[in-house]
Amino acid sequence: MNFQINQGEKIAVVGENGSGKSTLVKLLLRFYDPSKGKIELNGNDLREFALANYRQNLSVTFQDYSKFKLSLADNVAVFRPGNNEKIKSALKKAGLETLLKDKKIDLNAILSKEFANGTELSGGQWQRIALARDMYTNAQVELLDEPIAALDAKSENEIYQHFLRENEGKTIIFVTHRLSAVKYADKILFLQNGRVLGFDTHEKLIRSNADYRNMYNLQKEAYI
Repeated sequence: MNFQINQGEKIAVVGENGSGKSTLVKLLLRFYDPSKGKIELNGNDLREFALANYRQNLSVTFQDYSKFKLSLADNVAVFRPGNNEKIKSALKKAGLETLLKDKKIDLNAILSKEFANGTELSGGQWQRIALARDMYTNAQVELLDEPIAALDAKSENEIYQHFLRENEGKTIIFVTHRLSAVKYADKILFLQNGRVLGFDTHEKLIRSNADYRNMYNLQKEAYI
C-alpha cells in the first residue's frame, strides 16, 4: 500500500468490509505501528514524533463514539479548556442550530433522563454532537471512521457536505460505506484486501476503474 495525501485535501476511504479502512485510520492515529514499511509525515517516520505532540494535531470520530451523562457543554468540550462561544460555534458547525434554539435545552442541560430535568437526545443529534467534539478541537487533521453510518443516506450526505464546507483548508480523511458523499472529496482511496486499487477523483475512477465503477453502480441501483 503506497499513497500520498497533501495538506488540505479531503480524502474519502472506500472499500468492502475487511478491505483495511478502519485499520488504516488506526495506523494513522498510531494506535499501533505498521509491522512492515513506514508511514511518513513531511518525510519523517511517524515513530520519530513524540506521541502526545503528534496527536495534539489530530482529531477523530468513530462509529462507536461515547455518550456522557453530563451537560451539553461537557459533552462537546470533554473537559478541554474553552468557552461557551467556542462550544456554540462547534455545535452550529455540526448542524445543531435547532438544538441551540430549543428553549428547553441550554449548554448546562444534562443529557440523560437518569437525572432530574435531564434530556435525552435522538440518535442523529448524538451523532452530530460527536462531530461537534471533533470540530471543537480545531485540529489540523481530522479523521472520521463512519461516525454517522446509522443515519439514513440523505442525512449522512447532508452532514458530510456541511462538515467538509465548515472545515475548509483542513486535511480530512473520512471512511464511508455509502458512496453518496464521495463527490465532496478531492480524491478517493479505494481499498481491497489491504491493497490500493485506486486513488483518484470520483470522475476519473468511474471512467478508468471497473471495480470502483461496479461498486458505485450497485449502490446507485439499490437507491433507485
